[in-house]
Amino acid sequence: MDRRTLLKGGVAAAGLAALPSVPAQAQSAPDKLRFGYAITMSGPLGPGAESTVVSQYKLWHKRVNDAGGITLKKFNKKVPVDMVSYDDQGKPDELIKLTERLIQQDKVDILLSPYATHMNLASAPIANKYQYPVIYSTATTTKSYDLAKKFPFAFWQIVQPVEATQPLTEYLADLKKEGKIKGTVGIVHPTVEYGVEMHEAFVNNAKKAGLNVVVSKSYPFGAADLQPVVREVMAANPDAFVCMSYPPDTFMLTEQSKIVGFNPQFMYVAIGGVFPSYRGKFGNDVNGILAYGGQDTSVKGYAEYDKAHRAMHNRPSEAGALSAYSAVEVVQQAIERVGEVDRTKIRDEIGKGKFQTIWGELHYTDQRCANPWAVGQWQGGEMVGVFPKDKSGAKPVQFPKPKWS
Repeated sequence: MDRRTLLKGGVAAAGLAALPSVPAQAQSAPDKLRFGYAITMSGPLGPGAESTVVSQYKLWHKRVNDAGGITLKKFNKKVPVDMVSYDDQGKPDELIKLTERLIQQDKVDILLSPYATHMNLASAPIANKYQYPVIYSTATTTKSYDLAKKFPFAFWQIVQPVEATQPLTEYLADLKKEGKIKGTVGIVHPTVEYGVEMHEAFVNNAKKAGLNVVVSKSYPFGAADLQPVVREVMAANPDAFVCMSYPPDTFMLTEQSKIVGFNPQFMYVAIGGVFPSYRGKFGNDVNGILAYGGQDTSVKGYAEYDKAHRAMHNRPSEAGALSAYSAVEVVQQAIERVGEVDRTKIRDEIGKGKFQTIWGELHYTDQRCANPWAVGQWQGGEMVGVFPKDKSGAKPVQFPKPKWS
């Protein structure tokens, strides 16, 4: 079935295969392109979704329309973008219903990613069913290694669990060989898919690297007090404290480590550790802390993006947001190369092309971003990328982490 979009009026072609095809010369340019997304705007994940994803969709929408829209070379015309959005409330069932609504009722031309690993995984089968190419910009799961054949329209933007955790364990192993640490680690995680899978990947890589995981602890997502968890890790006196966390527990684990006086030489936090609000809360105490993701602010186009971000949101951007913004940049560039909204052609262009973005040059291998940032570190009050260490713009890790002020 030809599921390409009939551009006039933005009406999806699904279900209209029996109609005679319209000759190219008879097609007219659309007045607009409709992008749509369902995402978490309320509940515990709401603030993270706003900081990392929703704010980026709004900023890209404004910037692309300020520039006249997306160029459709087939019609020699720039077309503005309309954006349709819904709150999925952090509920996978609600996300599935809303994704169907975007496709079936709102007739969107392009779908954008929701927020959080488990929500991305809930969305992927629906988008693939209707052959909508989607770059999932906040999903980290070992399932992505096998999803290319199952969901050919799904792309995975950020670093996946093995690649995210391997440089951490290799770095700690090198410190152990140099006699700078004993090689002991305490690791904690919330009981959500991201935390579980990152924890498992880290522990497996740690064993291969010859590290000793002295504490391995889970906690309920949304827990009101994590001080007992922190104290349990502190009692084991590990060299490294690794938190496969989501906000708000990323903030809570850091704050309660300070309160109880736990001063590990090496500390890693996951989602939220790159937020400007993280530095805003802890000031210079963030220096030396490593986090999921990274950035290189010398990349072409970043300065203009940062200026626009501050003007719109009255705050600096964060490394995680760059992956979400760059995903929409890739989609825009793919549409412009294809010259029309033919979703199969757009999918193929994403799969084979190279794209210049504010997150650097990106391309995809087996539908996974081939060169994402894995780990960043706060250095001198700025978030920088440190792993992969051979990636352009990577900085050397600073060790040990300074003690709390």
